[in-house]
Amino acid sequence: MINQDMTFLVRQLPPGGDGLPIEIYVFSKDKRWAAYEDIQSDIFDHTLAVIPEFDLRVYQHPSGKDVQEVASLGQGLGAIRQR
Repeated sequence: MINQDMTFLVRQLPPGGDGLPIEIYVFSKDKRWAAYEDIQSDIFDHTLAVIPEFDLRVYQHPSGKDVQEVASLGQGLGAIRQR
């Protein structure tokens, strides 16, 4: 459970070339690590589920491994952008 008596902050960070970062800053009432990870997972699940409602998309830079896999298929980076 989220501790409502402590800081609960959701804000947009400065936009950059990769989009608009969002910061979620909350505290849990439960101090056990497993419970904390469950809460963190729930926050991400709910956030990712609602993103399409705002016509937004999640973005992540391709890693070196992604680029290697696409290059090995002979498709180049254009194939990633078309997904």
